[in-house]
Amino acid sequence: MSGPGVLSAGEDGAAGPSPPAGAPRHGWPRWARWARGSELALVYAGLVLAVAVVLALLPEAVHQRAVLAASTNIENLRHDPAAVLLLSAFVVQSSGEVLLLVPLVVVMTVCSRRIGRLSTAVAALFGHVGATLVVATFLAAGVRQGVVSRSVTTAPDVGVSYALAGVAGLLAACLPRWWRWLYVAAALAALAVLLRADPDFTGAGHVLAFTTGLGLAVVAAQAQRPAARRR
Repeated sequence: MSGPGVLSAGEDGAAGPSPPAGAPRHGWPRWARWARGSELALVYAGLVLAVAVVLALLPEAVHQRAVLAASTNIENLRHDPAAVLLLSAFVVQSSGEVLLLVPLVVVMTVCSRRIGRLSTAVAALFGHVGATLVVATFLAAGVRQGVVSRSVTTAPDVGVSYALAGVAGLLAACLPRWWRWLYVAAALAALAVLLRADPDFTGAGHVLAFTTGLGLAVVAAQAQRPAARRR
């Protein structure tokens, strides 16, 4: 075994000093190796942040029109569902919502490294799209029956929180087995408290998105067991 200061032969047969222990390999700086596995989270958060900066620079009236145009309210879903389902995931209504990008990057990075980027992207997508469509369906039924105000049909509804809730549900599969139940119970309790404090359709959507992620976590955990046995 070669150590610090011991000569090692390269591919061309020439001897040269081997890199010291702990030095970055293959020319990758330390920060780049740390970021590996977080590409999906960083790209998504970067796009959301860029859109937020652009919207913040617009006049207030234009800003509000842009948010409403990207909203997944009933009226927009009726006329252009695919576009608003996509756009709404990259738009935040206020600068305060940008802070959600911090836990989003952390949770997406952990899930990407432990379970995979594809599964993480699916959890975010299902959390956002699934919760949006289910909530919109119940709201539309409520409007038709007169138990929900018609104003919700054109209300702004954008943001990353449904995607975050979906990936947060998937995170359960990344935790040690005995910690999963505690995490799930604590998360559901927190969502229930938030929903009770502010009982609106958005809070219900967060619960739906989280439980959707939990369903995907069950599938991911079951898929990990055969792989662990083969090692």
